[in-house]
Amino acid sequence: MKELRFDLSQAKAIRKIRQQTNSWSPLAEDQIIAQKFLKPFVCHAGYDVDGIKQAILWANAKKLTGYFEVIDVTTNKQPPGKLAVVYRGELKDWGKHIWGGNNYIADFTDFKEEGLYWIRVVVKETKETSESYIFRIKKGLYLDLAKKAAKWFYYQRCGTEVPGWHKACHTEDAIILEDGTKIDATGGWHDAGDYGKWIGSGSHGVWALTTLAEELLKEGLENDAKWVLDEAAWEGKYFCKIYYRKLKTFLQVYTSAKNFEFSKEYPPLENVCIWLGAPEKEPPRVVTLKQALEYYPPTLFLRSHVAASLAKLGRLISRYDREFAEKCVNIAKEVYDYVTHSALTERDKRNYLEFAARTLLLGLELYRITGDNRYLRDSEKRVQEILSLQDREGFFYINREKKTKYYFCDHHLIGLYEYLNLKPSGDLAEDIREAFRKWSEYIKSLSKLSSFGQIGYIDEKGNIRNLFSRKPSNRFLAAYAWGFATTAILFGNKEYLEIAEHQIQWILGLNPCDVSMMAGVGAGPGCYHHRYCFIEGHEDGVVPGGVLNGIVGGNGEVFDIGDFRTGNFVVSDKLPVDYPIIDTDAKGWTYAYMTNEYWVLNNAWFIMGSIQVHRALRELKSK
Repeated sequence: MKELRFDLSQAKAIRKIRQQTNSWSPLAEDQIIAQKFLKPFVCHAGYDVDGIKQAILWANAKKLTGYFEVIDVTTNKQPPGKLAVVYRGELKDWGKHIWGGNNYIADFTDFKEEGLYWIRVVVKETKETSESYIFRIKKGLYLDLAKKAAKWFYYQRCGTEVPGWHKACHTEDAIILEDGTKIDATGGWHDAGDYGKWIGSGSHGVWALTTLAEELLKEGLENDAKWVLDEAAWEGKYFCKIYYRKLKTFLQVYTSAKNFEFSKEYPPLENVCIWLGAPEKEPPRVVTLKQALEYYPPTLFLRSHVAASLAKLGRLISRYDREFAEKCVNIAKEVYDYVTHSALTERDKRNYLEFAARTLLLGLELYRITGDNRYLRDSEKRVQEILSLQDREGFFYINREKKTKYYFCDHHLIGLYEYLNLKPSGDLAEDIREAFRKWSEYIKSLSKLSSFGQIGYIDEKGNIRNLFSRKPSNRFLAAYAWGFATTAILFGNKEYLEIAEHQIQWILGLNPCDVSMMAGVGAGPGCYHHRYCFIEGHEDGVVPGGVLNGIVGGNGEVFDIGDFRTGNFVVSDKLPVDYPIIDTDAKGWTYAYMTNEYWVLNNAWFIMGSIQVHRALRELKSK
């Protein structure tokens, strides 16, 4: 109760998420969640022809013996009442878990025929079974998924009409400078399920889209690369507008609470408000320079990543728009010079690993563009700094004092990989490969916690958890997919690649909630946290290709997964530790932002992870 920002007794409305234990058979000891039916879990989006293909079966307290069948659901050649069985395999006992009791694996990795299928289970111990969700097997699946995630950004466009969605919105966004002049802050993307336009998240989106475009160009898919770059440029042009040369930083607008009137009972949270409704109906958003700097203090590592994304965009889009490309690169150069000659802020010191990593990415892009060896020399130093922050066990420290451990896959690994792609000679290249191996071996144990293969979490007390508690998970899992796929490429190791695939498959339905967390792909949770739900024709909340924040874990206490600023609570009803939580109890709009909201960060990392898995499948197949 004390974790809530104000007491539940003050809430306008409370909706509780309760434990699911109703099932087809008695539960196992310590089992905390069950399915109503004996039904195979599958990846709703399907499986790549050359990738790992597994389904999961929960048996509660029972021990099962039997087999599974893959059924072709498109054929009409079979006699009436007879299914078109194209593959049969034995169920493999995975062991016991708090999710589902006795777990079984149906592995059909060696089946490689493209098509549309479902799985049927045949066991001796019961006749109570249900077919799986229908899925497809397809070559190049992960690249297709990356493109779906990329198309989502178009629907997030601000400052213009998005036909079929909303009229031109926020056409007066502006920032007032000290002398009274205004910076035009129109354009860019709505960052998430709200209408803020946060540049920190936006830079992730631009980086991911340009990475996708680069891969599409390598595969000769220039038309696809062009529309992906056009989308990245939409945000890139916004960055150029809000670049404040005097401070060598990027400003941003948001919905200020000062635009609205609040009751004493429900005051605004800090100085930020939310707007419920179509975006074109929101009042004008005009903030002062002081407000912009106070709400989002411009760190050096933030500047570096925005500039790095602009530099990469400029490098790739120069074939289509040289004038805009030159503008992007010039801003990136200015920011680089400022960042590398400025004293670190306290936040930069606390996040030194991110500072070094993002400045490395910026330097590498400028080296690729200019060929100036000073950028390369600086980059070599950044690489050495990052490597020095890795512990012998494999994880990294986020600060120079080596006091805070950092387990996640993030820009430090991307920076090392980008440097390695320059094909450096000598010991540094081998040191980078070894850094990936050590990190992957350390994290690998966290991928063996359940039959689903999701990477778990080490909490602040050092406890290993199956799930992140009160932390949006999908962006981290997608980033882990990138990290393990990269290690698979570097070492030709299929085990690392399988771990990577499991992270993407979790997001797409192969999870204990049996929901796909990419809108428009598979069976979703039924409710989404996006203001677009208030647009006629989009009340279901589905924004195609959008990736939700994801499943969080219970902690045994009551906690809110909703937007407490509204006074409408969606709470965990004292669910057990590691109980998987996502809101599936509403239709269309939900207040449960922690699990059900779209974020640019989620789509950006999903694109990065999917692309790298696609590359790894291709490269390991060729070896």
